[in-house]
Amino acid sequence: MSLKEEEEVAGMEEELRPVNPGWSVLEALSVIIIVFAAGIFIPFKKMSWFKFLAALVSPDNPLLGQVFWSGIVQGGLFIALIAYFLRRRYDLPWSRVGLISDEEKRWFWTGLKQGVVLFILVVILGIIITILFPIKVEPQPIAEIIMSARSFREMLLPLFVAAVMAPISEELYFRGFLYPALKNWLGRIPALLIASSFFGLVHFDLIRFIPITLGGIWLTLLYEQTGSLYTSITAHAVWNTLMVLLIFWGANIGA
Repeated sequence: MSLKEEEEVAGMEEELRPVNPGWSVLEALSVIIIVFAAGIFIPFKKMSWFKFLAALVSPDNPLLGQVFWSGIVQGGLFIALIAYFLRRRYDLPWSRVGLISDEEKRWFWTGLKQGVVLFILVVILGIIITILFPIKVEPQPIAEIIMSARSFREMLLPLFVAAVMAPISEELYFRGFLYPALKNWLGRIPALLIASSFFGLVHFDLIRFIPITLGGIWLTLLYEQTGSLYTSITAHAVWNTLMVLLIFWGANIGA
C-alpha cells in the first residue's frame, strides 16, 4: 500500500471514529430534565407578572401572549444551560455544537430549500397516516391557540416562537448537544434514531410522532451533511413557519 493510500485509509478511519464532544450523555439529558421540570414546577402562567406580560403583548387574546413568553422562557433556558456546559464548564467554542458558517452562506440557501421539502413531506406523511388510521385527531394545544388568532398581527406571536425560538433552541439541543453525546457513546445510527425519536416524543403527540421523528432524522442528516447547525436551524424554521401559516390560514378560511 502506498503512502497516499495509507493516508486515505487513515482519514476514513478518523471520520468513522466517534468524536468525544466534551460533555456526557447524562449532562445532555440533564438539560432537558431541568427545562421540563421548570415548566412543571414553576407555575409561570399563574403568576401575576406573567399574566401582565401576556396581556401586554396580546390584550385581546392573552393565550397568544402566554405562548409567546413561554416560548421565550423555555427556549432561553435551553440556550442558557447549553451555554453553561459548553462555555463555562468545559470552555469550548460554539463551533463544537455546529455553529459554523461560511462566507457564501450556503447553509442558508440549503436550509431554505430543505425546509420547504421537509414541510411538504411531513404534510404528505401526515395525510397518509390519517388515511391508513381514520381516527379522530384533535389539534395540538399550540395549533388550537394559533387558530384562535384573528389577525396577522396576533399570529406573529406564535410565529416568532415557532420560527425563531423553537428552531434555535431545539436544534442546539437535539442536533448540536444531545446527538453528539449519544453518537460518541453508541455510534452514529443508534444516536440518530434515539435523538430523533426523543425529538418526536417531547412534542407530546403520539399521532404525529412518526412524522416529527422522521423530520428529526432529516434535520440530523442535514446537519451531518453540511457540518453546520445553521442549515438545520434554517430548515426547521422554514418547516415551522409554513406549518403555522397553514394552520392560521386554514382556520380563517374555515378549512
